[in-house]
Amino acid sequence: MKGKTILWIAGSLGIIFLALIPFAYDIFPFLPPGLVNNYTMHVLIISFYYAVLASSWSLLMGYAGQFSFAHMAFAGLAGYTTGMMGKFWGTGPLTGIIAGTMVAGIFGLIVGLLVLRLRSTYLALFTIAFAEIMRFVTNAEIYYTGGGNGLQMDPLLPNGLDLGFYSFDSVDKIPPYFIMFGLMLILIAFMSWLANTRFGLFLRAIREDEEAAAAMGVNVIRYKVLVFAITSMVVGLVSGVRAHYITIISPNDMIILWMSLVITMAVLGGLESLVASAIGAIVIFVTLEYLKTNFATTSVMTIALTLIFGLILYQLGIYAAKRSGTVLKNIHKTMLSVGSAIVGLGISIVTVAPITTGISNAYYDISGSLLPDQIDMSDWRLVIFGLALMLTLRFYQNGLLYPIIQRVSRAGHLAETVAKRDAAGTITEAEAGS
Repeated sequence: MKGKTILWIAGSLGIIFLALIPFAYDIFPFLPPGLVNNYTMHVLIISFYYAVLASSWSLLMGYAGQFSFAHMAFAGLAGYTTGMMGKFWGTGPLTGIIAGTMVAGIFGLIVGLLVLRLRSTYLALFTIAFAEIMRFVTNAEIYYTGGGNGLQMDPLLPNGLDLGFYSFDSVDKIPPYFIMFGLMLILIAFMSWLANTRFGLFLRAIREDEEAAAAMGVNVIRYKVLVFAITSMVVGLVSGVRAHYITIISPNDMIILWMSLVITMAVLGGLESLVASAIGAIVIFVTLEYLKTNFATTSVMTIALTLIFGLILYQLGIYAAKRSGTVLKNIHKTMLSVGSAIVGLGISIVTVAPITTGISNAYYDISGSLLPDQIDMSDWRLVIFGLALMLTLRFYQNGLLYPIIQRVSRAGHLAETVAKRDAAGTITEAEAGS
């Protein structure tokens, strides 16, 4: 089976799985109670929102090379536009969302024109300044935006949804779940199509060398402005939907922390793949929400020790292979990784008790109190992902998911290329001999 077929099957199964989550108990009534509830649905809805943001930032940075911090500003513009239209003009959510999308696109067009001659650090600083100005303006204009208290707005479906055979009220999670899920699929499909056209080819050319791209006939100005406008409209669309789903928007939605989170999602997934960035966003956001709780100290220690022992065993395996002159193929490295993780977990389970006791004694000697039985991970979760980002940038510049997708999709491609080259060489030698 070809790699691309495998990816299509895996992607289809993933989409089907997410589509069936709201009906999990109807399909599998034996599932544990509370596994899928309103909170689970809420977390997934917001994760779909971040998936679009990360994917659009991947198009802007990974394809066009434009390092922007303005995404959350565009999101705020769209949200405040639809909120203020509803407050002062009495418009409905759909009209407001469309208007917010257009406003975000116009501002994206303006920013694109202003940053034409800016690159790298200067571009980042400009967009940071733009985002902070937007945040300060919305915080200061209390009459229009509600200031720091936020701007209240109508629910996404003020009158609920009546399908004939079933009715949903305005606070039901299923309609917004499928609205955001559908938007995510449509927008990522649109951006992926765009990235695989001449538009995406020209963006990559601009990313690599603007002068060379211009010399080859690429209209650099047009495509840099267009990519800002397109990505800002994409952000504006999902942000308007998200604002009406949450029913409030505030200046805190535009702080740099959330923009940094979007960048982390895109980088960990893989900047050169819109799908990988989206998957990375969903996984990271769900994990961050899951870590908003207390975990047993022994559980945290087991996970940490598994990572440590697993990495040590993997590196020892690589070293042993080099010493013996063995060449490890990708499948062998994968098996080594899995084996190292399993053995590392076994060692961790055996050693976690004495190691935890030793750390607890050392903690007692330093602080005069025993090591707590529970660790609040809500303060440590961002630290964990910060370290993951640092390690990814150091060792896996292409992200964690993108190389896997590439390896699967291009499975056998190298062998086919070599076979074609050898066949062409044989023909050439035969012709030369004759």
